[in-house]
Amino acid sequence: MKRLKTLRVFSLSIAVSLALAACDSGDVEPELTTTSSIVGQTTAPDPDTTTTVGGDTTSTTLVGQAVDSYDVVVRESTDDGETLYIVVPPGDYTAIDLENFIGDLIEGDGGPESVEVFDDAEAIDSYLKNESEQTAGDLAAIDAHHLVSLIDGRTIKFQGPFADEGEYAIGS
Repeated sequence: MKRLKTLRVFSLSIAVSLALAACDSGDVEPELTTTSSIVGQTTAPDPDTTTTVGGDTTSTTLVGQAVDSYDVVVRESTDDGETLYIVVPPGDYTAIDLENFIGDLIEGDGGPESVEVFDDAEAIDSYLKNESEQTAGDLAAIDAHHLVSLIDGRTIKFQGPFADEGEYAIGS
């Protein structure tokens, strides 16, 4: 066992030496910051990390959260299928979080024909009003709180704050 630990330390030393030699251009001595982890470590890394190599700093921040609860506020049935109007709690969602949520709905709720997802129930009320009755406040609420739609059971269209993500057919 002691020989195995010595071999690991020796191998790691050689790998680090080779990496440092490969990075040395001879002109400028780069600042090098490294982080190592222990095999079997069970604690999660800090979600906000900063790495400095050669004077350049890179920050990585992990954001987003899974949609862990929702309420179907309105369920409309037609000959084509069901349309669900859903409110989720406000959160730090990403487009991927919303895409995963829609995917889970398709698999778990019998495949609705369409879905409209909001993070504010009052925005759903504004959305369901006749267009001629919608005020500027209604339109602002819709734009701020309408997150994503499922259209014809196969197209995801990002809305409001996620509109830049566009739309695409599921499975493409």
